[in-house]
Amino acid sequence: MPRSSVHSLSPLAAGLQQRPRARRRADASTRAPPVLSVSEPEPDPKARRIARKSKRQDNRRQVLLACAREVLLAHGPVAFTMERLAVAAATSKAALYYYFRSREELVAALALPILAREVEVLSRVVVRADTGLAGLAALLRARVEHHLADRDGFRILYLWAPVIGDPRLLAEVHLLSAVVHTSLAARLQRDHKAGLLRPDADPRRLPDLAWSLAQGLLIRIISDPGLAWRELLTDACTALIRGAQDPSAIRHS
Repeated sequence: MPRSSVHSLSPLAAGLQQRPRARRRADASTRAPPVLSVSEPEPDPKARRIARKSKRQDNRRQVLLACAREVLLAHGPVAFTMERLAVAAATSKAALYYYFRSREELVAALALPILAREVEVLSRVVVRADTGLAGLAALLRARVEHHLADRDGFRILYLWAPVIGDPRLLAEVHLLSAVVHTSLAARLQRDHKAGLLRPDADPRRLPDLAWSLAQGLLIRIISDPGLAWRELLTDACTALIRGAQDPSAIRHS
């Protein structure tokens, strides 16, 4: 009897008995595979040591440059020596020469960031100007105001570095300033074609004129702290524009 009852189960009953096992197999087949945590490889110890050393050297170099600026401003270019800097920085001359091959290279390292900031500022004002003539006045004004905010930087870059700095620094000045001049000259060329400039005006030379005028003004202002430089700068901008502008454009403006 028990054996015959097993064989007499209906197909539905037999199916119900098999469903839990089928469900377990389905659950097992659809379960998401375990996520394996992959740890990042450990940095190469040698690479880490090199990176730490490089960072320490860069920090030390910046400290020496800051000290060099103080010594240069305090004693002037003639008395600026590696011996004096070594004493001020509480280090040896040999340590200084590890970071800078010469006094000239050190001064150039002081000057180049000043030059880079100047070019960045002047590039922005030239790009924002509506016309070449407006850019010409903006270049003159921005250059004077930028360096008057850091007069020591102007002295280092334009008065002292050309005398005691690396000879390649002057070439760098011409190279970076040419970026600003070329952009402005292109705008002035469009002004010339539009009849806004004097017929005999050379758009390629006007940026150099504005740059040189700013240089002279800066030297004059820095040498005379009591000078009313804002009025002088405004007069210089007006004279520059009127000298480059076509007289008919002035009458119609």
